[in-house]
Amino acid sequence: MNFSPTQKAAILAMFGVIADETYGLDRVALNATTFIPLQDGVKSWQSAWGYKVVSEVGMAKFIADYADDLPPIARFLTPKSVGIKTIGDSYAYSEFELQQWLATKVDLSRDDADTARRKIDEKVDEVILVGDKDQDITGLFNNENVTVVESTAGTSGKTDFENKTYNEIVAQFRAVMNAQKNLYKDKKVATKFDSVILPSNSMSFLETTFVSDNSQITMLDALKSMFKNIVNWYDSEILEDIGSNSTGRAVFYKKDKRVVSYVLPEPFRQKNPQEQALHYKVPCYARIGGTVIKNLKAVMYCDGV
Repeated sequence: MNFSPTQKAAILAMFGVIADETYGLDRVALNATTFIPLQDGVKSWQSAWGYKVVSEVGMAKFIADYADDLPPIARFLTPKSVGIKTIGDSYAYSEFELQQWLATKVDLSRDDADTARRKIDEKVDEVILVGDKDQDITGLFNNENVTVVESTAGTSGKTDFENKTYNEIVAQFRAVMNAQKNLYKDKKVATKFDSVILPSNSMSFLETTFVSDNSQITMLDALKSMFKNIVNWYDSEILEDIGSNSTGRAVFYKKDKRVVSYVLPEPFRQKNPQEQALHYKVPCYARIGGTVIKNLKAVMYCDGV
């Protein structure tokens, strides 16, 4: 390209401004990173990250003063690992666009830079939620080791929330809680659910439907009042057909990095512009390992909602 050293310096400075603006963009309508905590301690250069899945056995009991039959307690930590993969795209400005900018100082369009950031953010959200089969990465919504509870049919004969009464939906929530209890031998839940993600259509139904014809309380507000342990209520369109037989899936879990976290050692990043043929190309990338679940008893799916 026939740019003088001074012009090249101006172009690189302009790219720096665009990069700063792109880093400052909001992740509009992307919310996977709000569902679960970020896993810390993972380096951007790692090709894999190791973690441990926890399980506990044994229980305490009353003993005599000189007893030596103290019951053994064990906490098993099963080593697991997840691969760290790279997501990439790029944007560019042609030599002629840059010549026009140098001559007229008319601001260059940021559309391609914005789109490059948004496409990587969208892919990051997708991988956190549903993983990527080809890359052997698992997401929050489709971990095959998580216990699945099938939604029971209401008086309508259907299982989805839109065809159930408020009391039938309450019974479904209780069934999930009871299913979690059954995972513990002593029926005492060590880690209770504090979060739920519902299919967006199910959440909309709960938000806009009253408990009864004589009530001004929505089903959602009533459920929040009844299940006080659940403090985070989210929704996702992806859950509308991800359950068994393409039904809606609800995800109950404990929002704690000791239970579940997403692995994103390098969020959106831009490299310096690279001069190629008749354009300057800006490589963009992110490094991700999906979602890891370390305590399988603290996450549960409910299909058919």
